[in-house]
This record gives sequence, C-alpha cells and structure tokens, in this order.
Amino acid sequence: MKTTSINTGWGSYKLTIDGVSAYVCPQCGEITIEGKDAVMLQKLSKSLVDVDENQKPDVLNLTEVADLLRVSNQTIYNMIKDGRLKAYKFGREWRFFRKDIESFMGGEEAYGIAARGKTGELNEKDAEIISKYL
Repeated sequence: MKTTSINTGWGSYKLTIDGVSAYVCPQCGEITIEGKDAVMLQKLSKSLVDVDENQKPDVLNLTEVADLLRVSNQTIYNMIKDGRLKAYKFGREWRFFRKDIESFMGGEEAYGIAARGKTGELNEKDAEIISKYL
C-alpha cells in the first residue's frame, strides 16, 4: 500500500488529489485504488464535466481523453485502432471532438473501460454497481 496523487481533469481544468491510498503490483508496478476512492474520483471528475458548455474545449488531445476516461494513452491508441473511438490525425497528433467522447461515455461500451473481469467481460453485478454511481 502506498500513498499517491491522482491527476484528472477536463480541457484546461486540472485537478490533483493528494493522499490517495493505492495498491502497487510488485511485478509490473500498476497502481490500483480502492472502490470508495474510485467513486470519489469519478464524482469529482464528473463535476468538471458539469462545467458550462461554452467553457469546455470542443477539441481534445490524446492525453486529455485518456485522463477523462481514466485509462492509459496506449489504451486510447488501441481504441482508435479497433474503431471504438473516433479520432482525427493532424500531423503527428491525434485530436478528438468532445461531442464524440461524450457520446462514447454515455454509451454501453464505456462500461467495459471501467471494470472487466479476467475473461475481459463485464459481469452483471459490476455493471449494476457502476451504473448506480454514474
């Protein structure tokens, strides 16, 4: 168990939460937080989404989308490659329309990001818990 900081945000709005207790995998170093902390972070992140529409950026970069979905940049690359996320390449940079990301987040496919079992599938109980807090 280690204490860490979690960074989240939306567009130009950034939020850092210090003092979050996390479990660290000794083999790969991956960090996992407790359910109650994840719910708290989701609620705080969601409050940023409730910002006035004209204050949100219309176009997001890859890191902003990864922060918003709480996944790694590599996961976003994979989601682009397999067609789950609509993205546009400008030079060497990927860009995303906010409306496309919000549409994705409101859809059923977003549950698969939040929690999956060892089989790669989301079980009914997990989906019920997730939908309760979203």
